[in-house]
Amino acid sequence: MCLDSLSRSDRLRQISATFTLLMWIAMRRFWQLLQAFNLTPAQFMALFTLTRSARPRPMSDLTSASLHNAPTMTGIIDRLEKVGLVERSRSDSDRRVVLVQATPAGYEMVRQVQEKLLDDDVAGCAALTDAELAETEQLFRDIFRLHLKRFHMFHDADVEEAIRAWERSLCDPDPQRDGMPGPVAESAG
Repeated sequence: MCLDSLSRSDRLRQISATFTLLMWIAMRRFWQLLQAFNLTPAQFMALFTLTRSARPRPMSDLTSASLHNAPTMTGIIDRLEKVGLVERSRSDSDRRVVLVQATPAGYEMVRQVQEKLLDDDVAGCAALTDAELAETEQLFRDIFRLHLKRFHMFHDADVEEAIRAWERSLCDPDPQRDGMPGPVAESAG
């Protein structure tokens, strides 16, 4: 069947199915890569979140950002702490609050994972022309915008700021600063 003859609804379904397949392929590759570093996706995302902050974060920030419950996040942080990738402390202002921060080894682990992901992505997209690359970048920006609006219920201005913050974070050689879009960056900590 010719794709041009499909109804708009059928075309949207095909786009959704293709997007789902691409996410599955990317996640599978990501999981396999993390296995080589002895990390789970949840551990990496917690560690990544911590490396994007200039200061220790309360455990509650991590549970909000990851959508895990507190006991699950405690187990994730326990395992990261055991291998020296994060460290815990208590808040000076409220001793009940447990703070977590990445160690130098944690920052290095995130750098290595990101470097490997980037190497794989660059190799996989090397055949794109400059024009195709520009079109792909714009398409991903548009998809990102749609999903931020749909799933995070941001207003238009907030979505655009989240996209700009994300793009700045991609260009920032020093990840030890706040600025990631999402619950962790928005928290007063």
